Amino acid sequence: MQTVRNLADPEPAAALSRHPERLVDLSTTEKFSFSPADLHDLQLGALKMRFETLADEVPVLGRFAQDQGLKEIRSLEDGALLLLPHTIYKSYPLAAVENGDFDRMTRWLATLTAIDVSGVDASACVSIDDWIDLLDDRTSLRLRHSSGTTGKLSFIPGSVRETHTAAMGFKRFFQGFGDEPDASVTGVGELPIIGFGHRRGAMAFARMLDSVQHHLYRDDRSMIVTTHPGRLSADMLSLGGRLQSAEARGELGKLKLSPELLARREEFMKERAEQPAQLQEFFRLIATRFKGRRVILNGVVPPVVDTAIAAAAQGLRNVFATDSLMFLAGGAKGRKLPEDYPAIVERFTGVRYPRTGFGMSEAASGITRMCPAGRYHILPNIIPYVIHPQSGAVLPRTGVQTGRFGFIDIAAELRWGGFLSGDEITLNQSESSACTCGRLGAFIEGEIRRYSETEGGDDKITCAGAPAVHDNALQFLSSV
Repeated sequence: MQTVRNLADPEPAAALSRHPERLVDLSTTEKFSFSPADLHDLQLGALKMRFETLADEVPVLGRFAQDQGLKEIRSLEDGALLLLPHTIYKSYPLAAVENGDFDRMTRWLATLTAIDVSGVDASACVSIDDWIDLLDDRTSLRLRHSSGTTGKLSFIPGSVRETHTAAMGFKRFFQGFGDEPDASVTGVGELPIIGFGHRRGAMAFARMLDSVQHHLYRDDRSMIVTTHPGRLSADMLSLGGRLQSAEARGELGKLKLSPELLARREEFMKERAEQPAQLQEFFRLIATRFKGRRVILNGVVPPVVDTAIAAAAQGLRNVFATDSLMFLAGGAKGRKLPEDYPAIVERFTGVRYPRTGFGMSEAASGITRMCPAGRYHILPNIIPYVIHPQSGAVLPRTGVQTGRFGFIDIAAELRWGGFLSGDEITLNQSESSACTCGRLGAFIEGEIRRYSETEGGDDKITCAGAPAVHDNALQFLSSV
């Protein structure tokens, strides 16, 4: 392993603690070369700065801090008191959505962000999609939402400022560490992107593509091609989640549909009818315009596998250049996939199945790629915590601990980056068991499990299950 650059010099560390969002744009080698002492000091300085800046600007943070009797940050351990439960992002009354009271939704949203939304008049909005578009048009806020698989969407406030951070995280994802073969990978910002999902909407996938298109591709829309060029509607996802919940309770007949949603039925039905033709157009494009070319393939595992299976039925094999880049996040996401699904993807793309990524693109800046030793290393802008799933006690930030994953993203600038997830992880923070890949710092080992709803888990903001929820809602709406 080559000698990596040591960032122990106090000047760059001090600068990064004042601007921790810059951590996301460090090279992979730089990110994982901080000594434990330097990383501790950098993260503590940044945590103090973020708390001092946001405690009076983000009402929910101020309330949490007051409830905990916390007036200042003295240690990284203090941050564990400020991990916002993921349910906070869906704590609005569902009636506000069902009744079209989006001024009320805006007032609720104002408690989660430092961005001033007090001047936004949402009284004319009749749908969630309208509300999101209004916020995009009138403010610097960029809302992200969940797939709503439990019947209620989660909404997390991002910002225009943070879109640059998201683009830099995407750019650095493909880089290897030290003397790994892909340490000096090229092409991001130049190669066309082939995306497996909907191009438009406010879920993490589409929002990330928006950021990348603007900051890395100078707003050239032709450089990004997706399997679905249309919008993944927040209204359809909300309906789909409520459908699942109502069916589980045997209360489908009591489901409330707004007149505004029914009025959009023709629009949604037209979109549904166009989906098969859109997929055929996607296959035509990749078989002609992109055949044999080096590209960037981007998606989460289930829709990539689904597309590969559909492509195989049409005889599409080895479509892209073998040195193409592939960004795959997560695993099966609860789906039962064919045992040989990596081989299915390889036969379709002609590209070696990559090491996958892990992160929470809804609430954290950047996704970490599995290292050659099969571990996920914690990015330096993420302060990790492990929480006992039953007692809620914070487990020691030393050694090897298993429990609920909590973290604070110090790169988040206009919202509080503290988040208590629904994932169970085993986190190795032992200085005596460094990873064989050479990266320094804490890492996740073993399987990452999603807590069930009965265990306090919840729907994660992921694009993997969203298309099925969306399609179920469209099918139901067509039958009403």
